[in-house]
Amino acid sequence: MTTRRASLSLAAALLLAGAGLASPALAVPHADEPSASSTRPAGVAAVTPGVGPVSVSIVVPLTVSPSETGLLTAEELERYTAPTGPLTRKLDAIIGTPVAIGVDPMIVASIRVLGSSAPPSALQWLARLEGAANESFPLAYADADLVAAARSDTLSGLTPSGFGFAIDPDDFSPPAAPSPSPSPEPPASADPDAAPPLPTTADVLAWTSSLPRIAWPVDATIGAGDIPPLVAAGYDRILLSSDEVGSDASPLVDLDGARGIVADSTMNALLRDALSSFTDADLAAALDALEGGLAARAQVAPGRGLVLTVGRDWPFLMQGLPAALSRIQASADAQLVPLSDILGLTPTAAMLGDGEPTAERDAAFRDVRDDISAERLFSTVLTDPAPLLDARTLERIALYSVGWTKLPEAWTTAVEAFRTRSDEIRSSVKIEHGNDVVLLASSAGFRVAVSNALPYPVTVRVSVVPRSPILQVQGGAELTVEPESTGTAYLPVQAVANGQVLVESSLTSPTGVPIDSGFSRVTVQAEWEGIGTLVVVGLLVVIFGAGIVRLVLRRRKARAAAADGADRDADADADADAEGTDG
Repeated sequence: MTTRRASLSLAAALLLAGAGLASPALAVPHADEPSASSTRPAGVAAVTPGVGPVSVSIVVPLTVSPSETGLLTAEELERYTAPTGPLTRKLDAIIGTPVAIGVDPMIVASIRVLGSSAPPSALQWLARLEGAANESFPLAYADADLVAAARSDTLSGLTPSGFGFAIDPDDFSPPAAPSPSPSPEPPASADPDAAPPLPTTADVLAWTSSLPRIAWPVDATIGAGDIPPLVAAGYDRILLSSDEVGSDASPLVDLDGARGIVADSTMNALLRDALSSFTDADLAAALDALEGGLAARAQVAPGRGLVLTVGRDWPFLMQGLPAALSRIQASADAQLVPLSDILGLTPTAAMLGDGEPTAERDAAFRDVRDDISAERLFSTVLTDPAPLLDARTLERIALYSVGWTKLPEAWTTAVEAFRTRSDEIRSSVKIEHGNDVVLLASSAGFRVAVSNALPYPVTVRVSVVPRSPILQVQGGAELTVEPESTGTAYLPVQAVANGQVLVESSLTSPTGVPIDSGFSRVTVQAEWEGIGTLVVVGLLVVIFGAGIVRLVLRRRKARAAAADGADRDADADADADAEGTDG
């Protein structure tokens, strides 16, 4: 074995080191996996324009299939990070190499919000990624399509607002006991009932990167008009293709207020052919073509920098990438360098065209933006709107995922489902309309029933407005309705005259945002209250009068009976006296 071949074998062993969880440099490659190049620390292989081999920097996205929720479930994470899962395969292929990694923050956030309940394989995968020597940078959350957001004026909505709804306090350790204090005063004991410290939004999204903030739009979509919004959003580096710039002469260009990182479209195609090869023969042919392309570039412009990117849809079984890295490093015409070395080159001037039209997608994203704005207004019925709005924000961001561009029908279905759910949310608090109302009293409570289909309590202001002066309302009422239940408010009303009146009932949030309204027909018969009272009084008079008459008659009858008995007794006594005298 020659010295050159021995060096390549050692480089291959180091490149494939990512297969282990411990020190990547000590991992041993599988016998059936292609060899790859060694890791070259930043600054060791310098870009030398005009002299020597071309310096190649490769950028790889670490993403998953598009999601409708904006968070991966524990089951999905377990599947993705299993030993043969797609995320594990991807990380195995690139860890410990000069490859720059574009990390989707959604993957990291999905693991962190689960705390101790996250699958062990996901926790180990994240630890490997965080400890990797690769240069890395965060993509937009859920790998969102930044160009579509710029064109629909929704870039500001691509940042998650919170993850509290997805965090279970039981999944996080209680606060640690305070360390011994050198002070003579005894240390304060920890409160055993204190809630465990929970990760903040910043904690969940935190990512350390030595690279500037890089925007990576969908291939062949960005135009000159998309640059200013991206710059305003904080992106000072934009990764695009030479087809969009119109030249592959320089890997770094000056755009309108931003700096473009230009991926060579021709060489990209050759690299991606190698990654998608299924047979050894196809892979060998693709690698030969790639090496030939690099040699041609080196012949035209020795020592130039070259940027290559791997597509978002790169295969799960990544045998082609380690082989491509190994071939590039083995070539006398090319060397692998970190992306930061390319960013240190002197840029050339460039201009972009108008970009690919995306009017239909732009219109859909504007509709979704309007739905979210309406939900924010509606959410003022909630004491704490965060559990509702934070989840909806993630669902909205998920619709921007670059992965949907390959699945247009599925994306349309997902957008329709999002908008349907928005309608359901905004109609979840409403007035329950019943039958027409008959009001028989001059003063009464007007009943308004309010239903709440949300899993959170809501507070609304209930008011009624008669469309006729025959009924007057004496103020509104504030009503709190428990989750998934119905509450009732009674508003005092005063009848001025009889007749029919149309009454509008309405709900507003405590801040005055209209929630729902409806009409009911009320028949006012206020005199029936007086008539009813007279009837009752009359009946009482009759009843009491009849009782009194009856009592008088009974007493008179008793007196008459008593008098009649006394007369009979007197007559009997008189007859007895007369008979005695005669004798």
